[in-house]
Amino acid sequence: MVSPVKEREINLKMLTEMFGSEEEALERYDEMIAIMEEDKVKWLATQYQRDRKEEYPSIEEVTVALAEKAEGNSTMWDEVSAKRLDIKSKYPKTI
Repeated sequence: MVSPVKEREINLKMLTEMFGSEEEALERYDEMIAIMEEDKVKWLATQYQRDRKEEYPSIEEVTVALAEKAEGNSTMWDEVSAKRLDIKSKYPKTI
């Protein structure tokens, strides 16, 4: 874990590179940190989407299951649907 002092130093260096001068980086430091924190909160709030995507059935699996269902055999579709519900329970929405 990075100490708050080291984190501020890293952020200030990054902002100085971004704005071209340390003076401007210092002037806009609080504003930019607030924006970064907002982005971090949004990223964390949507983690469930990334987790789900890794485990959801593939497009190919869903397509075959739908084709089988259209032909009268819903076994694969039922399995795909059950798997999706399990994943949604495992990674619930957080927003």
